[in-house]
Amino acid sequence: MRQLVECSWVSLNKAGEELCGDSVMIRTKPDSFVAVLSDGLGSGVKASILSSLTAEIAARMFEDGATVEDVMQTLVETLPECSVRKLAYATFAVLIVNNGWDANLVLFDSPPLILIRDNALFMPYLEERKVNGRTIREAHFELFENDYLVLISDGYTHAGLGGIYRLGWGWKNVATAVQRFVQTGVDTVKLMEALSKTCLKLYNDQPGDDATVICMKVRPAVAVCILTGPPANKEMDEYVVKRLTASDGDKIICGGSTAQMTARVLGEKLDVEWVPPWKRTGEEPKKKGSPPTAAIKGINLVTEGILTIGQALEIMRGAKTIHDLPNDNDAATRLSRYLMAADDIHLIVGTAINPNQVADLIRGEPMRMVYIRELVADLKARNKIVTVERI
Repeated sequence: MRQLVECSWVSLNKAGEELCGDSVMIRTKPDSFVAVLSDGLGSGVKASILSSLTAEIAARMFEDGATVEDVMQTLVETLPECSVRKLAYATFAVLIVNNGWDANLVLFDSPPLILIRDNALFMPYLEERKVNGRTIREAHFELFENDYLVLISDGYTHAGLGGIYRLGWGWKNVATAVQRFVQTGVDTVKLMEALSKTCLKLYNDQPGDDATVICMKVRPAVAVCILTGPPANKEMDEYVVKRLTASDGDKIICGGSTAQMTARVLGEKLDVEWVPPWKRTGEEPKKKGSPPTAAIKGINLVTEGILTIGQALEIMRGAKTIHDLPNDNDAATRLSRYLMAADDIHLIVGTAINPNQVADLIRGEPMRMVYIRELVADLKARNKIVTVERI
């Protein structure tokens, strides 16, 4: 199973500014991860525009395999220099991770990376050199499972300046806070929230500078395989069921006919849970009408098809992260929880036409494909790796 970098980030605008002078670009592929944090000089519109350009240029070029020299040359030629301070208008920090473990860090006037490994602060060796007249610091190091990595803009190091911390929160104190938070086993969302709340509190809810944090964690990819709809050719029934049972990670069936086919091929009993979970617990869900679930030995979740997929999609559209999902235990919410927790999602979509659905016959394709296309679009927008196999 592949290893990946989980990532969450948030920016705090300088008090009184509508736009943030920091910019973040995240590029995720199955075998690579690129995170760029750029801090525009000053604040407001100009800082926002120039940091956005810097982040976009750096992300695209590094993702395409450009050298540090190429990137710096492009930035020097593209972005102006402050005539008064003789400083570049935007700094940047770039973290590139290949295959989930091979890391390259490039820093230009940015705070160092915070890396927590085995609950201890780990400092990768930074080599300093001049590139196009700019001082660049670089590091190449290996990542391991459960490593936490944090990039911050200097708005974090300045937090609390003149107050709780006379000289500001400072990088070492931020690193100590990260070390303390990760000991609880938090994911990147919770770590991000903890750091941003602390930063905002140090500013007395009035940030004196734009402040951005990118929280990352190295972990194994979570895989889910979903089988929905019988194949067009009944002779392929056994094949699709074997594809499901042989897949990595959690296994889900969406569709009554699909569930019956799977139970028949596996020689297992199909138990339908006619009494919804919320009725057994006495806790009414926020929405009603979700079809019942079923159970087949070896399958993590068995639900109805089109209706449940549609409901799950609506639930996901109202949630930015998995922490935003309702606590309900109905079929649609459970399905959305599996999908939002997954990184690699493989959909096996049977193309048999349901004779009871006239719309299917008119379009010449299963109605479920309309929902599948919308679901795939939502999942890909969340940087998940999604594959669809039509049979």
